[in-house]
Amino acid sequence: MAVQVGVKEFRENLARWLERAAAGEEIVVTDRGKPKARLLGTQGETALERLVREGVVTLPTKPRGKLPPPIPVEGSPVTDILLEQREQGF
Repeated sequence: MAVQVGVKEFRENLARWLERAAAGEEIVVTDRGKPKARLLGTQGETALERLVREGVVTLPTKPRGKLPPPIPVEGSPVTDILLEQREQGF
């Protein structure tokens, strides 16, 4: 469970909040009640670790093979499409 703290309180007691984060607490800094930042200690889990834990992503089970060489393309199709649309007034 995250602890919420306002920006002013966070600034005034920065060392205390850093100690709490280092101890493993998640600190959410709010500005006028809206979350603006999340502070975790360096031992906290990364975003990838959290997503794996939540089952949103799975890690690969084998290394990825070599990618095929890129196909050479003359010009930029995206640029051509954008220029054409601009000429047509889109």
